[in-house]
Amino acid sequence: MKTKLLLLAVVTVFTFTSCEKCQDCEIKYEYINNENVSPIYELAAVLQGFDSWDQYWNSTDSIQLLNKEYCDDELTENQDYSQEYDTDSSGVNDFRIYYDCK
Repeated sequence: MKTKLLLLAVVTVFTFTSCEKCQDCEIKYEYINNENVSPIYELAAVLQGFDSWDQYWNSTDSIQLLNKEYCDDELTENQDYSQEYDTDSSGVNDFRIYYDCK
């Protein structure tokens, strides 16, 4: 009986200490420092046959594959991810891609 209780205690402790920290993450974009750059993205989407940049962004398979649950180190890495771009070559970044994790 003591052996069973000890085994149960060890399994219980192992179960609760090995839980992963996980969150669902969605890759998003935003215009920063210059809202006037959005027409460039809208035009690019229209030239590719979409009604808007949002429609293009949400229909791109390679982007949608990144929207999933991440755990532990991969979650931490994605929560810290931020990539900025200078679309109009003004020397100021105006477009940012990041993960929104919940």
